[in-house]
Amino acid sequence: MGVMTRMGLALASIGMAAALTACGGGGDDFTEQSGQKIADESKKAMGDLDSVKVAGTVNTGGQEVTIDVQTNDKGDCTGSIGTGGGTAELLGTGGDIWFRPDEAFWRASAGDTADQILSVVGDKWVVVPSSGDGFDQFCDIDALLDELIKSEKEDGDKYTKKDTEDVDGDEAVPVEHTSDDEGTSVGYVLADEPHYLVKLEKTDGDDTGEVTFSEFDEKFEVTAPADDEIVDLDNLAG
Repeated sequence: MGVMTRMGLALASIGMAAALTACGGGGDDFTEQSGQKIADESKKAMGDLDSVKVAGTVNTGGQEVTIDVQTNDKGDCTGSIGTGGGTAELLGTGGDIWFRPDEAFWRASAGDTADQILSVVGDKWVVVPSSGDGFDQFCDIDALLDELIKSEKEDGDKYTKKDTEDVDGDEAVPVEHTSDDEGTSVGYVLADEPHYLVKLEKTDGDDTGEVTFSEFDEKFEVTAPADDEIVDLDNLAG
């Protein structure tokens, strides 16, 4: 599942470029504050979240990876991850995580062993090992946001506030971040409270892409697959 690790790194790279840096101060008009202060308010708002939906596309290592996952602070998650023209459904609850890839996903990620895996798994859910291999972060809002949102300012970082824009019907303040290591990205922060981050764009550097955040603190239901619909590949080793 090397692609999962690569995807995690790609998301981390995009998130780091958002650079939601902690800094002091404030003003009466949120949109008139500096880019760093706006980023600080957004970081606080995102840190208070109990649940969120993350969706987008990342290009990493010549591969396009898509994500559309809802997650919370109780270890629940539901959604899908795509790569190599294939898609894997993702489901997690109570500390357990399962995924259900289609044939194209297996062939893109499992290589020569795809036929063998498909013959055993079919269309059942597969247990994600406790090591996670890139999946754990999608079922823990704190871990996911830690991957996506950089918390510390580094030497060479520069933040530039842009003119407010409409993002899906809401007024948002774009904050452009440039970094010696990560290239250029833009984070869009809601002008109204809570000042959530609603979109991240990374246009250059090793990894590029766009990730959106929505459904803030909205509840969602997750039901574990039935036992006869689950396969644990670790138990089949050998």
